[in-house]
Amino acid sequence: MLPDSFRLSDLCCGHEGKYICSLKGRFDPRLVNEPIQLGQLSCGCWIVLDGNNRIGLILKHDIEAKIGDFPKNIFSLLANDKLAEEEIYYWTPYPKTFGYILPLSKQLNILIRNKKSFTSEADYQSEVNNIKTSLTKKRHECSACSKPTLTRHSSGRAGKARPAA
Repeated sequence: MLPDSFRLSDLCCGHEGKYICSLKGRFDPRLVNEPIQLGQLSCGCWIVLDGNNRIGLILKHDIEAKIGDFPKNIFSLLANDKLAEEEIYYWTPYPKTFGYILPLSKQLNILIRNKKSFTSEADYQSEVNNIKTSLTKKRHECSACSKPTLTRHSSGRAGKARPAA
């Protein structure tokens, strides 16, 4: 369902907010016991349902990684009709791609580490809040969502993209 040329950084992260990886080292596809589960949203975008840490590990070492770089058996793909999309939007109301989240998460981590360089707590909190807002409140953007005939599925409510009334 996904072409070999599909970039992993174009997958939406299945968690809200800052990317946090609890795994260390390099990803080894030969050691995969459970496949990385990907689900297709009604707009056509793909979201990681289970395996966000593994995708993050891959992208940490190769931001240009593509689906075709890995054995097919490490991915499990669920089409939209097999997906409880309302659950996804409950946990991740504004899905964003790893390509969007990873640089902002890195920027936030650097900012937190350099807190003492700020002249005031208010300046520091303002910067932190700007990044956190970008990570949590920015709407999902994709070509399907930008078409005027479709409703935005990222409003925080579940639902299929359908013609506007």
